[in-house]
Amino acid sequence: MYIKSFKAMFSAVRLLLSRPRALALMIAAYAGLLAAVYMFVSTREATISQLILTLVVVVAAPALFFVLQAVGISYSDGLASGRKVILDGLKLIVVSLPLIALTILAFRGLGKVQSHLTTATTLRYLLIAVFVPLLAIQLWIATSNTGLRSLLKSLRGVLARTFAPQSLFVYACGFLIFAVAPYFLVHKTISVSRAWLELSLLILRLCTAAVLIFLGWVTTVGAISIISRQK
Repeated sequence: MYIKSFKAMFSAVRLLLSRPRALALMIAAYAGLLAAVYMFVSTREATISQLILTLVVVVAAPALFFVLQAVGISYSDGLASGRKVILDGLKLIVVSLPLIALTILAFRGLGKVQSHLTTATTLRYLLIAVFVPLLAIQLWIATSNTGLRSLLKSLRGVLARTFAPQSLFVYACGFLIFAVAPYFLVHKTISVSRAWLELSLLILRLCTAAVLIFLGWVTTVGAISIISRQK
């Protein structure tokens, strides 16, 4: 299991670096997504133009996110055409909406649990950090490969692959790169005497965290996609 998982991860990294068009497209989508998130956070809804800009960002951010996922799923099997990437992105949005709704309901339900608060809190973290992302990746892969119509027929297989040992191991390794390492980079405080040096270190840490999130997530999705095709 471990050997196959490591091979899938190395293959995902190798294929990512050997396909510059796919890498450039994903970098552009990721950069646009970061810019959209920043504009949404920093823009105040004080004027009509700012309100319009906020609405544009609200539409652009999810679109860029799902384009990134569509390319991340397909790059390990060859870069798809622009039309297929757009169509796959729309399919991923459709299949993600019920998952988002169920996640919100489950999260709120666990939040109302008054007894066993430690267990409920742990389940909420596992739901957001592990269960939902893994299930979403498998749903995206199945949707991209077979389409929405065949998804319901293969839903049992999707659930089985979601919690398969190989998928869990690959996701755990990727989680260390795209979640744990960036968290410590951003929250790690380095005391320096000069303000310009402190600002430079902060910018460096933020940029490094952004790169780790991108590479860790994309290669994790690519590796899980490779494993799913081998079964």
